[in-house]
Amino acid sequence: MRVVLSSVHCWPDVRRGGERYAHELAAGLRRAGHEVTLLSTGSRPGRDTVLDVPVQRLPIRRCRRFGDLEVEVAFGGQAFAHLAAPSLAGRVDVWHATSTADAAAAALVGRSGRLQTVFTDHGFPAKRSREARSDRRLHRFVAAHIGTYVCVSRAAGDYLQSDYGRAATVVPPGVRWAQHSAGTRETRPTLLYAGSLTESRKGVGLLLEAAALLRKELPQLQVWLLGPGTPPPDLDADLVTRCGLVDDTTLRAAYAAAWATVLPSHAESFGMTVVESLASGTPAVVRYDGGGPAEIVTESVGVLSGSTADELAQACAEALELAQRSGTAEACRERARDYDWDSSVVPRLLEVYAR
Repeated sequence: MRVVLSSVHCWPDVRRGGERYAHELAAGLRRAGHEVTLLSTGSRPGRDTVLDVPVQRLPIRRCRRFGDLEVEVAFGGQAFAHLAAPSLAGRVDVWHATSTADAAAAALVGRSGRLQTVFTDHGFPAKRSREARSDRRLHRFVAAHIGTYVCVSRAAGDYLQSDYGRAATVVPPGVRWAQHSAGTRETRPTLLYAGSLTESRKGVGLLLEAAALLRKELPQLQVWLLGPGTPPPDLDADLVTRCGLVDDTTLRAAYAAAWATVLPSHAESFGMTVVESLASGTPAVVRYDGGGPAEIVTESVGVLSGSTADELAQACAEALELAQRSGTAEACRERARDYDWDSSVVPRLLEVYAR
């Protein structure tokens, strides 16, 4: 199968979940024997190979009236011009877009019947928030006309159904399961948070408040805050013993050494940090009202928490106990296998392409 994946930015120019998704999906499709090209933008246009994936970078353009979405919207027009070219007729089977503007372009090309079109939405397609964006008309067009609209969780898909009257195809992102392994846990009880240190909805402050409460019962408790951004001020150095951005290898080792990973955020469409933690044999704590992460965690691999510091502290205490039980690491690893790129996610997307 001949697939073009489009992403306004590509790895490693921009290191976010969406860019990682595009590259890892492309690599997974190539391992499965399919022909894949990643279409993106870059300060140095041209052809390249990134993470074993062929990349075609287009020049960075801007549609200034779209504000902070100016590059993304311009990329939609560039991608349309590139893939609607007569010279590509019959040479592409599937256009899989990963942002709104290129998805609108894909939907427009797809109406001709030349190729199959797919859009993976990494957020919540909630009308209240989407209608506040400058690209709202493009999203309406995508919701109405894209061949397959993929959401990364049932929670996200529910918004598409209720707000736009369209059923979602739910396919989560993947993890390279074999790259993770369980390890020896830290001597001190350890809670790990991996993600943005500055985005308020991630709940870092709530985690620190809960950890301070829990430390009254577990004086040796420590917290690792691993991710980009400026950490909260006046951190307790005895409680927060690691803080800052680390590379992927170091992060995998941290997952395996921690006793539990905590994702205290709300409005989370998926929760890759939860899957990566489970793949490393470490249970997770997520909120009941967190969105997609609550779909990942089952009783044997983690704990669901309420939204207050007291409730989160209790959930973390239960997760720390779970981490010490025989068989927990194996159960976590087995649960994460459901999200392996090669054995689970890529085959499901190939079924979507075939339809």
